[in-house]
Amino acid sequence: MLNKITFFIVLLLTSECLFSQTENSTLIQEGLNLSKEKKSEQAIEVFHKVLKQQGSSPDVAFYLGNAYFDVQQYDQAILFYSEVLRIKPTTKDALFNRGNAYYQLKEYGKSIEDFTKLISTDTLQADVYYNRGNAYYKLGDFKSAVTDLSNAIKYRPKFDQAYFDLGNTYFAMEKWEDAIIAYDKAIDLNNTTSSYFFNRGITEYNLGYPEDACADFKNAEALGDVEATSYLKELCK
Repeated sequence: MLNKITFFIVLLLTSECLFSQTENSTLIQEGLNLSKEKKSEQAIEVFHKVLKQQGSSPDVAFYLGNAYFDVQQYDQAILFYSEVLRIKPTTKDALFNRGNAYYQLKEYGKSIEDFTKLISTDTLQADVYYNRGNAYYKLGDFKSAVTDLSNAIKYRPKFDQAYFDLGNTYFAMEKWEDAIIAYDKAIDLNNTTSSYFFNRGITEYNLGYPEDACADFKNAEALGDVEATSYLKELCK
């Protein structure tokens, strides 16, 4: 079994809403600057102050959702993304980020529902397919995960992380040769990530290619992977 399954989640940080300019634009900008500086707790205070002064605002609700997401308060993030969607159900940024928040809470079914609503949005195709593919993987629906990760690659041919996760999915399906092909592509696109070499090494070892596996463990070790060192000592004597 692979012990380096790595997924990343894409989060949209700028609102597409921008319904209207407000008298609190300076205060809003202060909150955005704090968010950019990763001072999310302070940003949350500022955005709540804006809401208290002017009432409901889809833009500010979106920014609050992002700030709460950043401090891993995903339930609160969902509340504010949902507020944006209550006012304007087609706001793709809020829908996308809410899907990510559900993912973080391991509510993969709800995550998939939000991503599915976004599949036809051209500007988000690769990221939506990628994130939904990860959610399908978590549910053990590897066939759907392969389809979505392959579509992510279709829309973004140099998406090395998608190739890597595709390899992980094939590995989970015990399709070792397909996994190797996916890992090969990920490494062709990005040869500086240790987990790419490590996971390919594990797969090569399972296929009965110990020399290739040891070479990949060495590459992973050279990139700072401490765990690869233990595999070299155990399997590559």
